[in-house]
Amino acid sequence: MARASLKHRLLRTSIILFCLALPFIGWRCWTRWLANNQLAAVRRAGFPTNGDELNKFYATVPESENAALVLTQAFALRRNYADSRSNLIWDFKLPRYGQPLTPEQRALLRGYVELNAPALAKAEEALKLPRSRYPVDFSFGMQTPLPHLTWLKNLAELEQYKAELSLMAGGASETARAISAIIRLAGTLENEPILISQLARLKLLQMAVASLERSLNLSSNFTQATNLLPQLAKVANAQCLARALIGERAGFAPYFRTSPSDNPRIYPRKNDSQEDSGSVLRRKDWGMLKLVGYYDMDLGQFLFVMDKVIPLADLPPPANLEVENHLAKAAAVSKKKGRNLSALIFSNYVRVASRENECIAHLRLAITAFALEQFRNQNNRLPKKLQELTPAFLDEAPQDPFTGMELLYRQLPKGYVVYSVGRDLIDDGGKDEADSKKERTKTTYDITFTVER
Repeated sequence: MARASLKHRLLRTSIILFCLALPFIGWRCWTRWLANNQLAAVRRAGFPTNGDELNKFYATVPESENAALVLTQAFALRRNYADSRSNLIWDFKLPRYGQPLTPEQRALLRGYVELNAPALAKAEEALKLPRSRYPVDFSFGMQTPLPHLTWLKNLAELEQYKAELSLMAGGASETARAISAIIRLAGTLENEPILISQLARLKLLQMAVASLERSLNLSSNFTQATNLLPQLAKVANAQCLARALIGERAGFAPYFRTSPSDNPRIYPRKNDSQEDSGSVLRRKDWGMLKLVGYYDMDLGQFLFVMDKVIPLADLPPPANLEVENHLAKAAAVSKKKGRNLSALIFSNYVRVASRENECIAHLRLAITAFALEQFRNQNNRLPKKLQELTPAFLDEAPQDPFTGMELLYRQLPKGYVVYSVGRDLIDDGGKDEADSKKERTKTTYDITFTVER
């Protein structure tokens, strides 16, 4: 009798525990289903959700058309000085616009460019090809090696030096070809679906603009010898942030469900003796957190926000800046709710739209300055307003990508400055950022293109 009573009590207890657990089980299944459903929706839209799918999204290119493969040959041909001049090249920075190279600087750069003539020739061969796909494997997640980004910057610097030397020698057309090569090097990254690659692309384009600014300051006939306007206009209209965020979503999504068995692949050690890096993305397989659905909730938050911001990133400036407001709010919400990984990711993305718009501003300023020089060459004077450039030199006056209003223009005692107010939206009258870090203060400045000639 006692034994039967015990069985009844155990049965009742089991039923009660099951009834109590049932809501939790249902809720846990729902959180899992919701995250899986979000991932499935991404796939149905034709977008990747992991590194292997991202490899397929970054479309293959026939070898006969692939500039990237030939550029890897150019990377292998790059050389540096075998003496102390290698340190001088490493630390070299072009002087501020309007300041010519010293004889010593010219000799240093001339020898360096001549040393790398085979690499530059191979790069020019590559840039004649119409498409590009670098040999990267995104199955390594956010630890994917991207060595071509550093090599592209090296080649762009060589083209910068080549442009500078040609300018000093009076070869405006050769200078323009070198600037064009920098723009085309940047173009090989246009389809690479990851944020760091797009930031590298923006950096190369800004290098091209810097060379153009120096050219317009040091040569009065530069615009007469060449026309870079169509190429500049094309890249100024290329927005790649949405594509980069699609790749970031695919790269980070698997991290919300990783376990220690994934660590050797996504957190590779640099050598056998290296201990764990302690990366903020690395975690132990906390069974209780998995059980309560913590990681699925964090993943759901991440996918929900990315689904909202990716279309915003594709809007024309300045509407695309709304991405930053959404990401800032999402980061705060994730942090408040203890969803640490999504909070970290969103925080790192907050300024990405501004960085793209800064590059767009530099390009639009370069286009405007080019048109201003064409106007000056034809009329022997500078215009009083940018509207005088239309329609003969520009279809319409370019807009500031931060305000949507016309770029600002001011004549100087000698020359002019055309500028954007930048991300702070404060008109500082065309004040340029200090060239030296030691000279920089907390005061604001504009994004400028200045010609003091």
